[in-house]
Amino acid sequence: MRSTTITGIMILFIVLAPAPAMAAGAQNDEKVFAIQERVFHRHHEIGINIGYVPDEDFYNAYPVGIGYTYHFNHWLAWEVVRGQYMFTQEKDIKDKLEDEFGVTPEVFLEPRYMIHSNIILKPLYGKETLWNRGILNHESYLILGGGMIAYEKNFSNGDTDAETDPSICLGAGTRYFLSRNLCMTLEIRDLVNLKKDNTENNIYFGIGMSVQFNLFPDRGEQDETVDRLKGYLEGNEVHE
Repeated sequence: MRSTTITGIMILFIVLAPAPAMAAGAQNDEKVFAIQERVFHRHHEIGINIGYVPDEDFYNAYPVGIGYTYHFNHWLAWEVVRGQYMFTQEKDIKDKLEDEFGVTPEVFLEPRYMIHSNIILKPLYGKETLWNRGILNHESYLILGGGMIAYEKNFSNGDTDAETDPSICLGAGTRYFLSRNLCMTLEIRDLVNLKKDNTENNIYFGIGMSVQFNLFPDRGEQDETVDRLKGYLEGNEVHE
């Protein structure tokens, strides 16, 4: 199960990853790479996210949460904290076990919430045209970290208890820059939950919206020449 999950994550990462731009030279057929600096880089990011965990034993889980990420540079970031509350829907497996096999499990673990902190590596960046009407910038990234997951233990006799277990997070995703500060993310994560009775892998599919910002303007944003050029291109200044 775990090897299949990791393989699926890597395949998704390759599919989502932008391909490098290459062109053949006219005379010597040498490969030419068009390399540009990344745009829309901000240090701070606050985002909300929703997801789906389909492979819990007795419940369909729908995590909803919020997180804060600090971007050190174009290639490395730290998801300082990501907290998610689980909305759950009971599966039919309990009724099937009781009706078809006459078996009632003694304990049902219902996921309640999880908190993680992750390192994010961002090696790939690219651009795409959207219906030839604009350019959509995006970056693909890998996720590695850990945290905790909390369960509510529901016993067959009606009693309840709580359980908190360590959790390891592996994943990949792509961030799409919708504007200077607004982003959309698509992610897949493998949650390795170290339960007291056994170790369980759960797949998380998620989508999120986030706002990126700087507390202080970068030097490039304070460049008067750049501001004047922007004004000229936008028709806000008249030059003789």
